[in-house]
Amino acid sequence: PAVYTGSLWPTVWTGTRPGRHACYYNEQIIPGTYKIGDFLGPDVKQEPFWNTLSRSGCRVGLFDVPKAPLCETLNGVQIVDWGTHDADLPACSWPPQLIEEITAKHGPSAFRRCDWVMDGENPEQTLRELLLQRMETRLAIARDLLQREAWDLFMIGFGESHCIGHQCWHLHDPSHPKHDATLLRRIGDPVRDVYLALDRALGQLLEYTDAGTTVVLHCSHGMSAHYDATYLLDRALRRLEGKPQPAVGALLARARRLWKRLPLRLTERFGDLASAVRRMPDVSDRASRDCFVVPTNANSAGIRLNLAGREPNGRIQPKDADDFIARLTTDLQEFTDPADGRKLVKEIIRSSIAFPGEHSDSLPDLFIRWNRDKPITGLSSPKIGSLIEEDHSTRRSGDHRPGGLIFLHGPGYAAGTQLPDVHDEDIAPTLAACLGVNLAGVDGQPILPLQGQRPAGASQV
Repeated sequence: PAVYTGSLWPTVWTGTRPGRHACYYNEQIIPGTYKIGDFLGPDVKQEPFWNTLSRSGCRVGLFDVPKAPLCETLNGVQIVDWGTHDADLPACSWPPQLIEEITAKHGPSAFRRCDWVMDGENPEQTLRELLLQRMETRLAIARDLLQREAWDLFMIGFGESHCIGHQCWHLHDPSHPKHDATLLRRIGDPVRDVYLALDRALGQLLEYTDAGTTVVLHCSHGMSAHYDATYLLDRALRRLEGKPQPAVGALLARARRLWKRLPLRLTERFGDLASAVRRMPDVSDRASRDCFVVPTNANSAGIRLNLAGREPNGRIQPKDADDFIARLTTDLQEFTDPADGRKLVKEIIRSSIAFPGEHSDSLPDLFIRWNRDKPITGLSSPKIGSLIEEDHSTRRSGDHRPGGLIFLHGPGYAAGTQLPDVHDEDIAPTLAACLGVNLAGVDGQPILPLQGQRPAGASQV
């Protein structure tokens, strides 16, 4: 809950939950400071499960598994960020020369970031065409790798549904405020087209399996309209605390808004400068407050307490934290939409309870899940008055919803069997169990009825 879009893939490939692997977003607070820094695959505090498989002698092939670090000395091959959604790293590989070989033979990804594509002409149609093109190249690379040897484990990630859902949900969803029925009639539904292409791609990959192969299809999480109030939350917290925004903070906020209005082809291509603008924090301001907002996926906001003994200038004593959170929870639950008065806070999640572990303190102390059934026009409550402002935090019309799908096919799985509820941390031990390897120290369990039902000689997954 709340962290699914940022924590899902590290949870999948470590078999551990966020309180242990420490990842909830690609930008997190730097411990011992009030600064925000990158948090990427190499920063995750638990190792990928395929390292254990590799050490046990399994041959492993990995292609664009999202958010994954490059694992040098892997017993196999790995391609990282050739064409993932919001690629964090320049495309790289193990062995190092593989990425050059693959790029020379099949070409680079059709584009680097879908946000850049949406900044051009005919963006919905162009993005669809580029995604379909990228999928064909991805399949060609996958065939190339699959034909090289009989891998014990082969994993491939498709980020195309991620991109099209974020950028073109307004065409797919007639209820979206930006829905354009005329454009839909002219170009069709890009979301549907990409999903159909993904289905065809799966069919082509299944041609490389046999009766002894276990196939796991992981549809990670859902997509719907992008509605949230995260971009207003820090201002609301200021009002609750009675702290006006400092003059320098107002200037920085204005600079960020102006920056986001510039064409993405300009702002996003200057990575260091874009990062600096995004992270322009008034560090002294955070140090002077009881709590503040930290970056998260917008669908759920994150609040961090300025906790004594943890933050450099902590103001909330640990013994007072429970009472402070109780008061803050009451205030947050009073937030309504100024347009219709509906309650806006669906749930408040406390990290130390939901995500226990040695790195739980790396996460926000509270996650705020919004009521996202329809557009949010602002924030209002008796204590803060009304905050109404256009959302310049994102240009994406679609955003994620919790809950996904797992399909399994192979030895030990009878057609039509309904699996028990599956958690992301169960996937790594399931894949390892397919290969007769037990993962120690993980939070998940192999998905039943796998154990004890795998025929002898069934070694591929």
